[in-house]
Amino acid sequence: MPSRQENKQHMEQRLYDAAIDLFCELGYKKTTLTDIASEAGVSTRTLYKYFPTKESILRKFSRENILSLKAFAGELPADMPLKEQVVETMVHDFNLMFGLFDVSYILHSARDESGMFARFELENILASESIYCNLFKQEQLRRGIEPNEAVALCASIVMGLYRHCNDLYRFRKKGTFDEKDLRAFYATHINAVWESLHRTLLAEPAKNAPLGSIDRHLFGSMDA
Repeated sequence: MPSRQENKQHMEQRLYDAAIDLFCELGYKKTTLTDIASEAGVSTRTLYKYFPTKESILRKFSRENILSLKAFAGELPADMPLKEQVVETMVHDFNLMFGLFDVSYILHSARDESGMFARFELENILASESIYCNLFKQEQLRRGIEPNEAVALCASIVMGLYRHCNDLYRFRKKGTFDEKDLRAFYATHINAVWESLHRTLLAEPAKNAPLGSIDRHLFGSMDA
């Protein structure tokens, strides 16, 4: 017989799956909590115990995607060139975050008097940035360099490029998603800055521009 905790986990997943199905079918804004409860075959009271708001479902979606992205990046072949690791991580991130429904549109179009969506987006950025930090730390270690602040700077640059490419790609490319085309799009932009970025990453610590004179809150943690 399933334990109480297992039953709770099963119910949470059932409600979450129902919500995601409706977000995809109706769109996030048009889907109501009543719709979600009805789709899952439970009362709204039961739903509120697990997900009191649609935003709480969106947070779970983000957390699961971040964990998936972290696992994906951690399993990339150690002998894969760093630039390819970065591009593959970008492609996988896009698939996770935009493959079902447009999270970016939700964040940028919703009214946000409480600032919840702004905090949610910042959390996503910093969590994703930490994944690139770890890729860059591993590259430094492979080259016999003690991990240093350059990883945070390089991860911030890559994250900014990733977000900019996403906006360009989604607005300019309509129709069926083409993963090969997206990969080439990311690679073209990464190639334009890679030589300088990689040189910064592998420079001796004394030669790196210190972040001490820059607001450190602008950069994600280098701890992955």
